[in-house]
Amino acid sequence: MRRRCLWVIQAIVLLGLLAVFCLTQLQSQALLQQDPGTINPLKVAIPQTVHQLFISTPGPRGSSFYPDRHSTSWLQSGWKVEYWRESSCYELAQELDDTGSYAATFQALPAPILKSDFCRYLILFGRGGIYNDLDVHLLHPLPWPVMGAVNDGVDEPPAVIVGLEGDAATTGLPRSPQFVQWTMASVPGHPIFRDVLQSIVDRTAHYISTQTAETDADIDVMGWTGPSAWTDAVLEYLQCDDEQIQQLRDLHEVVRVRDVIILPRRSFAVLQGEDQTAPDVLVKHYFSGSWKTCAREWLRWLWPGGC
Repeated sequence: MRRRCLWVIQAIVLLGLLAVFCLTQLQSQALLQQDPGTINPLKVAIPQTVHQLFISTPGPRGSSFYPDRHSTSWLQSGWKVEYWRESSCYELAQELDDTGSYAATFQALPAPILKSDFCRYLILFGRGGIYNDLDVHLLHPLPWPVMGAVNDGVDEPPAVIVGLEGDAATTGLPRSPQFVQWTMASVPGHPIFRDVLQSIVDRTAHYISTQTAETDADIDVMGWTGPSAWTDAVLEYLQCDDEQIQQLRDLHEVVRVRDVIILPRRSFAVLQGEDQTAPDVLVKHYFSGSWKTCAREWLRWLWPGGC
């Protein structure tokens, strides 16, 4: 009796394995017979290159860069990763502008954070891809779904992807809405980046004269090269009316304006305590940059005891 039960159990297991094998074969045949046009990979216009930038600050603390878990997360993305330094940024500035204004402006910027801002715009204007600061951690695999064409009659994938830094509940930002520039994505040659570069070229002489006249003045990073300058360029290109601007201030869903995808705050600026595993959270910024407390020291080319 015991032997008969064992045979029954063995027969059930064997039949189960056979059923799984047959089901797997049927699924494989179905995939092979499926119309190839229905299995298209995500069509992405943005070049599959990730750019990271290191412009050193004066002193031993700013003399070297060592990859950490944040930068390594992008190396594991499957996309090409390129690292940029000040010398390569200057070469790109010379390449992109025959008049020499980009290169001259880049050399004239008196602090590393200003050069870092200018260079990130140069990189995406000249090369395209994803730019992200070294303290940004990749949370969602590439390519992101928002990089593909949407199903609302827009046939082409977006050319630029930007994310909000704050929403209606956020206070203390110079602009509302304000877009992050620690992570951005674009095709090469997009007008937004041409415009922000030109705006920095145009205002640099004024800012430098102000800094010369007021040697104790803090650098206006936000307005000179930072998020304020970036946000102004984006909004000018989008040409949003007042109602659309108000909607952006409290955006909760992905929207497309012209060829630009705009992401809600949580996609690029998820806060501590929020669900970082949600599918619309793409990166996490750790705000480890020291420029906010050291701008005056950078201007004087000093590093008194660190920041």
